[in-house]
Amino acid sequence: MPEHSLLPPANPEQQGSSLAGIEARCVALYQLPSLQGKGWLPNLFWRRAADGDPFGSLRVDPWELEVLFAAVAGVPSLARPLLEARRPGRAAFIARSIAHGELPYLGYADGGGSV
Repeated sequence: MPEHSLLPPANPEQQGSSLAGIEARCVALYQLPSLQGKGWLPNLFWRRAADGDPFGSLRVDPWELEVLFAAVAGVPSLARPLLEARRPGRAAFIARSIAHGELPYLGYADGGGSV
């Protein structure tokens, strides 16, 4: 069974463009075997919620994270066109970095700086 079949179908109303849709997709992508095999702990990308949920609030830009996770998983990114429109060349850079075995710095969730 292909790994991408483990992903929930994209909500046609969200089409990956809403913040909630992108964040939910990031959690779903993170749980795929190809990402779990990287050994990246959730706290690299998320702040733990008060109730102990490791997927509390995002530390990093959700659109950049979705592009990164999609590149690792080898599935089409829903956020790539949105990120490219907002920051031309950024999504391509992230995907290229992953293809070269590098983990690029990601922007903060609020849009400023890098992590």
